[in-house]
Amino acid sequence: MMDLFLQMAIIMGLKQTLSNCMEYLGPWLAHKCRSMRAKLGGTAQGPELRHWQQNYLLNPVNTFSLFDEFMEMMIQYGFTTIFVAAFPLAPLLAFFSNLVEIRLDAIKMVRLQRRLVPRKAKDIGTWLQVLEIIGVLAVIANGMVIAFTSEFIPRMLYKYRYGPCRQGAHPAVDCLTGYINYTLPVFYTKDFQDPVEKEGSENVTECRYRDYGNAQDHNFPEQSWVLLAIRLAFLILFEHVALCIKLIAAWFVPDIPQSVKNKVLEKKDQRLREKMR
Repeated sequence: MMDLFLQMAIIMGLKQTLSNCMEYLGPWLAHKCRSMRAKLGGTAQGPELRHWQQNYLLNPVNTFSLFDEFMEMMIQYGFTTIFVAAFPLAPLLAFFSNLVEIRLDAIKMVRLQRRLVPRKAKDIGTWLQVLEIIGVLAVIANGMVIAFTSEFIPRMLYKYRYGPCRQGAHPAVDCLTGYINYTLPVFYTKDFQDPVEKEGSENVTECRYRDYGNAQDHNFPEQSWVLLAIRLAFLILFEHVALCIKLIAAWFVPDIPQSVKNKVLEKKDQRLREKMR
């Protein structure tokens, strides 16, 4: 979790900042170079020709420019949602980064690049399905992170099944007493393949490791399988609850507001009345 936390901090903090700078500095430097070469060759005479020359000196755009912008948003959305349990500050950093990027993209598209050819589109197309798939993967990934990396489920299992409070509440006793020894099984040094070479000056006879195992045969005990079953049950329950909330929110918030639908129908009705007249 710490490695994932550091990677997400670098991606959401440093990488996004450098990406925004490079996305703006690249077109800006290209536009400056084209303008300097045009000044050396001479400027056009007349206001109309000068205006046309300014538009011509803007950076050309390709058909995949919007594709790259959508791809960048999808990657950011994936990092923000899938690994939010490991780095909770990811949505906040993504929000600030998008605020800056909106202004930089506006300046780049208005002042530094030529105008795109407008085309009609009903929605964002396949990107909507990509967002839905990322949302489902985010629910599964966050459920697995919470179930298999956090101490929430092992603590609750020990507290109510194996701890001192398993028979009932004991106000004078902490219900997590002995939890550390419960999670650190014993391994005897005499069980090494060559115990003579492993012995040191400390004369250590046993050591502990972070896992679940029997000291006699080193197999998984009953509590490890019970814990795995509870983790899988929590993952399934968490996934279903989160997806149900997502579906309910999508049902309450339609893609097209009802007021917009009514205005579209009103315009269609007006056009039909005009044709009938």
